[in-house]
Amino acid sequence: MLSFSFSFFLTSFAQTWNQYPYEPAGTQLTFPADEGYHPGEPVEWWYTIAHVTGQNTGTHYSYMLTYFYYPQLSFDGFRIFNLSNDDEETFFAETLPVNYPVMAQDHLEINAEVLLGSGQQESWITEMEGLDLVPFTYHINATQANGSIDMHYEAQKRPLILDTTGFFYQGATGYTYYYSQTLLNVSGTMTIDGVTEPVAGTAWIDRQWGQFNPNNGEKYEWFCVQLDNGMDFNIWNIFDSNNQIPDLPTYRLTSIYVDEDTDINTHDFEFKRQTFVYTPDSAMIYPQQWHFTYDTIDLMITTLYPNSEVSLPFRFYEGTTSVTGTVGSTPVTGVGFAELLHSYSEPVVNAVSPADGISWAPGLVDWQLANPEGGRDIWFDVEYSINNKQSWNTIATGLTDSEVAWDAAGVNYGTEVWLRITAYSIDHTLTGTFETQTPFKIGAVGIDEASASGMSVYPNPGNNGNFVITLNDASLNAKAVQLLTLQGRQIMYKTLNAKAFVNGKIELQLGSLPAGTYLARIEMQGGKTATVRLCITE
Repeated sequence: MLSFSFSFFLTSFAQTWNQYPYEPAGTQLTFPADEGYHPGEPVEWWYTIAHVTGQNTGTHYSYMLTYFYYPQLSFDGFRIFNLSNDDEETFFAETLPVNYPVMAQDHLEINAEVLLGSGQQESWITEMEGLDLVPFTYHINATQANGSIDMHYEAQKRPLILDTTGFFYQGATGYTYYYSQTLLNVSGTMTIDGVTEPVAGTAWIDRQWGQFNPNNGEKYEWFCVQLDNGMDFNIWNIFDSNNQIPDLPTYRLTSIYVDEDTDINTHDFEFKRQTFVYTPDSAMIYPQQWHFTYDTIDLMITTLYPNSEVSLPFRFYEGTTSVTGTVGSTPVTGVGFAELLHSYSEPVVNAVSPADGISWAPGLVDWQLANPEGGRDIWFDVEYSINNKQSWNTIATGLTDSEVAWDAAGVNYGTEVWLRITAYSIDHTLTGTFETQTPFKIGAVGIDEASASGMSVYPNPGNNGNFVITLNDASLNAKAVQLLTLQGRQIMYKTLNAKAFVNGKIELQLGSLPAGTYLARIEMQGGKTATVRLCITE
């Protein structure tokens, strides 16, 4: 039994759903009207994916079909139709403009005339018995250059109403009406790459209309998940103009069908990219695996192969996924689809300190990640060379912060040093390296070489953790002291007032710290700094 926290909106459904009209309580949606066309909305789309198996060959296939109402030039919109042989990893994508001779407003009935291709007629309609619509039962036929589908759909579950009401704000400025039909039985005939056979399996339908428009540059990652325990997931992450995923409800949402009585809608989930992959032409980089966690749910979502990419109206990934994990303590498996509009980049790192060609007093090595991206966690390794980059010595590895304290132990004063910082993703697929072009020299610990002898520490080492740091240069005025481990983790930061800095002396009482070596970094008025090692003995 699941024991969910209170960070979600839980909705109960007590009414019978497989009838028309169906008006889910507490929502802004009604069926069959909201299966049809919504005049006046800027963009609308009807989306379906399916996983099916050939009844003659046992081959596993998948497909995606989407009709967009998005008037441009002389067209009513466009259609994307992809076919995949998932066993052979073959993928056929086609995007073409369409006009809609028929687009019903009170129920789902689309007749599409595909343009610039063979001019074929396609349809997605609600099936009928006599003059009556059969609730949530559809017939779809579509044809592209490498195949076709002719399918009967029959919903097995009520619609999943996203974000509780089916209306919410999405991205920077857009709004959307949104629901999913998470499990439909599928049967019919499929042709792909010259092979025609009867197929059967399961499908998913997504319906959206409103102002949110993926063609306007708001990149996102979307997933549907169908688990073998009966739970279904609709997962969204949206990237802002700075390639970040803000921790705001408008940029992240998971809606979960738990059972016929319960939905969960939450913005409070973790979604970590685990591996990345280049497209065959190396032009795009997409995640290949994600770790989804929420409450007692722990799932791994993995795309099957990297070449499942659509090139029009822009390049994006669209393909089937496998799912494994646990819900509570129970193992689960499942299938799904991923739609990925955001392509990642290699990390670019630049050192701040030390800089090329200077004399550097040991202290903090710090750098900047020039192109941070949401969902692409980056780790850093820091190394130095004292033989013109012929070999490298480790300062630190696996850092998540962009700085590390280095005392340059064992490196003599005046030695020429080269610095290398390597940035990498969790799986090391994405990497970027910075190296100093000219060496810097190790200077004395202090403010600069000219004042290297202007600071002293007593006692050092000390056996009780009490130290007095003296700045003998009367022109220096300390304003703060920062205590760091040798790995750069801050232990203490203390602002110095007049009482704490008397006659050029700073008193530190560190008796509670374990024995070891630490770094005290003194911040001066005017932006200068001084760093010194403090040794605490047993």
